[in-house]
Amino acid sequence: MNTVLDDNKTLCLNNGERIKLPNTMSMMFEVNDLAVASPATVSRCGMVYLEPVYLPWESVAKSWAEYVMEERFEGSAEVIMGLLNQITDDSLAFVRKECKEHIVTLDIHLTMSFTKLLDSLLRPEYQVTKENWREMLPKYFVFSYFWTIGGNLQDASNKKFDTFARKAIETIVPDFPFENTIFDWKVDPATGKFIHWSELVPEFKYDRNAPFFNLIVPTVDSTRIKYILRAQVDGGNHVLIGGNSGVGKTVIVQDYLDNAGEGYISQTKSFSAQTSARALQAFFEEKLEKIRKNLLGPPSGKVFLFLIDDLNMPLKETYGAQPPIELLRQIINVKDDRNGGFYDLKKIGLFKKIQKTQFLAANAPPGGGRSEVTPRLLRHFHLVNIPNISDASMKTIFLSITSGFLEIFPADFAALAEPIVDGSLEVYASIQKALLPTPTKSHYTFNLRDLAKVIQGLLMVEPKSIADTQQFLRLWTHEASRVFRDRLIDEGDKAWYDEKILAVLQDKFKETWTVEQIEAICFGDFLASVKPAPYVEVDDYKHADKVLQDFAEDYTLNLNKPMDLVFFKDAIQHIGRIARLLRQPRGNALLVGVGGSGRQSLTRLAAYIAEMKCFQIELARGYGVNEFHEDLKSLLMQAGAENKQTVFLFNDTQIIKESFLEDINNLLNAGEVPDLFAADEMNKIVELVRPLAKAAGKLEIKDIIIQHFVQLVRENLHIVLAFSPVGDAFRNRLRMFPSLVNCCTIDWYMPWPQEALLSVAQRFFGSMEGISDEYKESLAGMCPFVHGKVEEFSDKFYSELRRKFYISPKSYLDMIQLYLYLLGVKRAELSEQLDTFITGLSKMEEVGKVIGSAKEDLAVLEPVLKEKSAATEILLKTVAVDKADAAQVEATVSKEAAEVEEFAAGVRIIQEDAQKDLDEALPALNAAVSALSSLTKGDITEVKSFAKPPPLVQTTMEAVCTLLGRKADWDTSKKLLGEGDFMDQLLNFDKDNIEAKRLKGLAKYAAMEDFTSESVGKVSRAAKGLCMWCLAMHVYSRVAKEVEPKKLKLATANGQMEAAMSSLNAKKANLQQVQDKVAALEKQLNEAVAEKKALADQAALCEARLSRAGKLTAALGDEQVAWTEQSAQLEIALEKLVGNVFLAAACVAYVGPFTGIYRNDIVNVWIEKARELEVPCSDLFSLPDVLSKPVEVRAWNISGLPGDEVSIANGVLVKNTRRWPLMID
Repeated sequence: MNTVLDDNKTLCLNNGERIKLPNTMSMMFEVNDLAVASPATVSRCGMVYLEPVYLPWESVAKSWAEYVMEERFEGSAEVIMGLLNQITDDSLAFVRKECKEHIVTLDIHLTMSFTKLLDSLLRPEYQVTKENWREMLPKYFVFSYFWTIGGNLQDASNKKFDTFARKAIETIVPDFPFENTIFDWKVDPATGKFIHWSELVPEFKYDRNAPFFNLIVPTVDSTRIKYILRAQVDGGNHVLIGGNSGVGKTVIVQDYLDNAGEGYISQTKSFSAQTSARALQAFFEEKLEKIRKNLLGPPSGKVFLFLIDDLNMPLKETYGAQPPIELLRQIINVKDDRNGGFYDLKKIGLFKKIQKTQFLAANAPPGGGRSEVTPRLLRHFHLVNIPNISDASMKTIFLSITSGFLEIFPADFAALAEPIVDGSLEVYASIQKALLPTPTKSHYTFNLRDLAKVIQGLLMVEPKSIADTQQFLRLWTHEASRVFRDRLIDEGDKAWYDEKILAVLQDKFKETWTVEQIEAICFGDFLASVKPAPYVEVDDYKHADKVLQDFAEDYTLNLNKPMDLVFFKDAIQHIGRIARLLRQPRGNALLVGVGGSGRQSLTRLAAYIAEMKCFQIELARGYGVNEFHEDLKSLLMQAGAENKQTVFLFNDTQIIKESFLEDINNLLNAGEVPDLFAADEMNKIVELVRPLAKAAGKLEIKDIIIQHFVQLVRENLHIVLAFSPVGDAFRNRLRMFPSLVNCCTIDWYMPWPQEALLSVAQRFFGSMEGISDEYKESLAGMCPFVHGKVEEFSDKFYSELRRKFYISPKSYLDMIQLYLYLLGVKRAELSEQLDTFITGLSKMEEVGKVIGSAKEDLAVLEPVLKEKSAATEILLKTVAVDKADAAQVEATVSKEAAEVEEFAAGVRIIQEDAQKDLDEALPALNAAVSALSSLTKGDITEVKSFAKPPPLVQTTMEAVCTLLGRKADWDTSKKLLGEGDFMDQLLNFDKDNIEAKRLKGLAKYAAMEDFTSESVGKVSRAAKGLCMWCLAMHVYSRVAKEVEPKKLKLATANGQMEAAMSSLNAKKANLQQVQDKVAALEKQLNEAVAEKKALADQAALCEARLSRAGKLTAALGDEQVAWTEQSAQLEIALEKLVGNVFLAAACVAYVGPFTGIYRNDIVNVWIEKARELEVPCSDLFSLPDVLSKPVEVRAWNISGLPGDEVSIANGVLVKNTRRWPLMID
């Protein structure tokens, strides 16, 4: 930029391009200060410094009075300026000198807010008309004065300003009521008099069907703040509500927005430390409608109200800017249709204007992660500070809810409402003062939300689940502990809380309890399998253990994921705490503990018990923001569009980018992530949610459906964050993302108590085999001792060397699991070595016996071997002769078989020729028989009924008569047709033996041209069938004459063939007998040869054994003594393996971070305890001796590992650890 400011006006870009600016162009800067300007830039610019004195408040006020109010009410400008001159200067001076503001302002800023509020009130809506404005003006003037000049003051300054303002307004409104404070009065538009705010507070009626977060109990504070909001918003102004965390800023503003009227629509955006200008712009573009390409705004006829929560959360950049704040300022600052806009991020130079949009904001005081917002933005807002809620107001709120809830309980429960609320307020007030946030306790920020969570917990029970008032009192104690006690990080703070709650019980309820009673109280819904389960007291921890074990087994079976947990008392209570939050709408949890404390496993089990799906992201190579957003889409679709209860379990090790927490912060605060879904995805969501919105009685409008989707997400989605308190990251994240504390219930996982450690060890060792019960008990007792001593030594290590070593339950579990594994490995290894020596010694004893036995066997085998050799030679000759005879018979049979096959081929030719001729006649014959079979009695009667038949019918009947040997005329035909067995005669006709005379007569008819089935069928259906039969007989008789000689020839050939085959089969049978005999002899020969070979091999083996046995006894005679000694040593090692491997496993799990001296000291302490518990172990324990071998250590030394004891022990630790080793040099 400096080159542009030079005389040559040249812009030099990073890519080497140089752009010359024309002489007609110049640059002007309007800045707040020069804190980040370089001297080179300053020296190139002319400077004009504007002091506030040059623009006094009178200029703005006079301009407004003369150009705005004078036009509305003639003559009002002079009156207003007179009133302003009367009190403004003195009031501003008093505020600057004597008071402290919530947010620092300038005089002109307060004056502008004054004029804007007065402008908003001097309207017909507040009964100010041209007739009565002179009467109403002074009253609205002092009201505006209170809430602008004094509206931004801190609580301690309000009393000072109250005293000052009473004197200032005495002459303006002489009849002002001075009871209470000036802030307790407002102007009644109807009468023009001042009335107390308490008269306007609506009556609260408890609705037990409404969600807890929808229960808004009106108070004086909320009523007057909403009045100011309505006046300024209707006047077109922006408002910033300030106040300490938890005073109800967001609730009040949100309640106003929900009831702002049909002319307004609203959206909420919560800022965090990581909120970016790009994300904020995407939020605005998503929520505002696109009216034109360069114009955004609300729907027609509406005004858009945006609530910016935690306005001062965004981090400042290197040079002090807050991009989201600057974007807001750009939207508000430009006076174009009352608002400005922003530049399109894709199309360069396109400025999108925003119209009919107003901003409401809320923030807590700067500090603790909150920055100071630039006055350039704040000057546009009317600043109102909400004072800390008084005890009376808090009591009103929570007593109204508690009393309403207890109406359905027995009458004696009603008396508990007030002491419960008083007790809650006392605990809340005391813990705020006593347990203040520190760098290590940054989450000790208790506010009104925490108090509300206590009351919310009470509302989860049903009357049938509470037996009496004592049990309800235990419920209150439980809920208070869950909200306040669970977040405390050490025993000292917990002890303070226990003393406090005991004092409250004594003071408010006249009950004397003990700390043990308080710690044992547990309520939950995780013991019932039917959902929704009642919220009941868990008074039998053994029964709870059994039920949870059953759920864990079901989890393992149904999800195929191991859930091997030990449910000691603390674990049961942690599950109860998680389950308690899962049953609450918008119930979210922040589980804080070191790794391995069970946060994730217990959450998965609690979600399974509650029948909710537990969703977790899965990190992979390249996982980033886009992949995280895709996972969030799936998560929100499941919770919102599918309306399913879902748990989102998120681990701090999954935070690849801090923007992940920004998205989670948005989910916790608003139930949505801006700009997450594309337009087409939003349309899909609208279609999916439409039936759900309709069923809920919502209008089927896109914006309302999307709001219902967000509401479903907030109600169905439960976010469980599992964070570790180690390091600065946890503290920084709580500071940068306030919703992690404000919207979550914190459960701080303390170190496991001794009984928990013991029960876990007993559970693992109970199923261990090969160890006596006495040793199991001793080992189980050793485990908590080892863990506790490591904690003591780690504190000593830190105090002496300033090295912090965190001990987690994961180390404890690793030690036990590693012990079980190493014990099995080492036991198998030593047992194998011992078995080797024992086997060697037993074998040496057997050698002598083997030698004697071998000699005896060899003497017996020699004569048998000779006898078998002679018999085998004789058998071999016999087999050779029989095989020659069988070959001769086989040749003869093969020759005859070839001749028979040749003759059979000729027979097949004759048979095929005869069959061919038959195939010609059979189809026609079958068709004729089929046609005859289809004739009915009616068809025959039809033919017979002809007095004078058609020629073709008569011809057909004559042909039939001819074949049947009857006279061929019509009269005979009619008689024939009349016979009852006429059809049987035709069907059973002997077609193979027709007389030649009849065939000759039939040939005459068959030769006629029109004697066909088609022609006859045209005249008569019955005659057609008879015609087909006659023609078939004619064809069949002709073919039969030709086939008959062939049949005779075939029969003769078949006879010859049968005789030949009979002879051949007899010879084949003879051949088979010869072959069987030969095969039997060959088998006998093979068996004889094999037996001979086996005897020879056995003899050779005996000779070899004798030789080897002699050598072995000579060589190993001296080793027998050494093996005996080593066997005895291995037996001792096996006996002490139980304790040695335990000490080795403890070393691997714990001693890695310690230096050599500390290692020796802690191991010596363990050894003494092992001897005390009679756990067998070596007198001189050495880790390398137990878990390594000399050859292995020698290889390490050759590779460069130093030979000192610590280095070798480090090598053993790295080799045997169950985790990735982190080596620090």
